[in-house]
Amino acid sequence: MNEVTAVLQSMIPCRTEVAWGGITGVAGTMVTFLFGAWNDALTALAMFMLIDYITGVMAAYMKPRAKLSSKRGLRGIVKKLALITFVVFAHYLDLAIGQNIFCLLVTYALLGNEGLSITENLSHCGVPIPASVKNKLEQLAHEKEGGSRGA
Repeated sequence: MNEVTAVLQSMIPCRTEVAWGGITGVAGTMVTFLFGAWNDALTALAMFMLIDYITGVMAAYMKPRAKLSSKRGLRGIVKKLALITFVVFAHYLDLAIGQNIFCLLVTYALLGNEGLSITENLSHCGVPIPASVKNKLEQLAHEKEGGSRGA
């Protein structure tokens, strides 16, 4: 009988388990509400954003004239939140029209953008990048600085 009581008592969650269960339940509900069903494209976007942030910090460290800046890092995080807001906007646009088009479109476009940024960051870290890709990255950097538009 003592064994049965011990097993039953071990099934009762402690305060920490209840707190973490509540936090993950609320977070999961919010994510589902904002993005709908979580899919592989959203997982890839989350990973690309994390990798982009990490490689951005690495690139800032590797550049001789650049300094690591918490202000610039915070701007990067705010930019990522703005991009996530764009995905949420696209999800609700999909709900309004009854299709699953815009959320995927925005997600894939942002995946491409994050992929370019990761490649650029890795290039700044000294990772060998093919010449054709490097030329395109230099062209994009020139356009960002206010150079010529178009190819």
